[in-house]
Amino acid sequence: MKKLVPAALAAMMLMLSGCGAPKTAADHGSGLSVEMQTGGQYRHVQLIRYENGEKVPGENVVNADGSQFKDGEVIWFDVQPGEWKETTAFALSVSTDGTGVGARQTKPVELEEGKDWAHAVFSDDGLIIEEAD
Repeated sequence: MKKLVPAALAAMMLMLSGCGAPKTAADHGSGLSVEMQTGGQYRHVQLIRYENGEKVPGENVVNADGSQFKDGEVIWFDVQPGEWKETTAFALSVSTDGTGVGARQTKPVELEEGKDWAHAVFSDDGLIIEEAD
């Protein structure tokens, strides 16, 4: 019996830790998710939203351990519904430095009106919306 308790606790921890596929904006039902496909070269990513043509810098994301974002890694930007409804386009500012020094900005991608969320892929070809609803 004593051996079952630690095993049961370990199994419960695995279930609670969210093992499985990375969650996208579709899974959350809001915001923007970006799947990284850039060969693991970036350490700092910032969301830039555009509201009626005006640039609105947003959330900055880095890995807790300072590592580079790996191919297939999904970043979810928790953009509140009120802010999202005002968003007409978005871009990313990316840097190989964890502090954002030397960042470059992607070309803005227009967002169709009335969308609650979007999932995009960021590759060497740029930022492309893959799915939105």
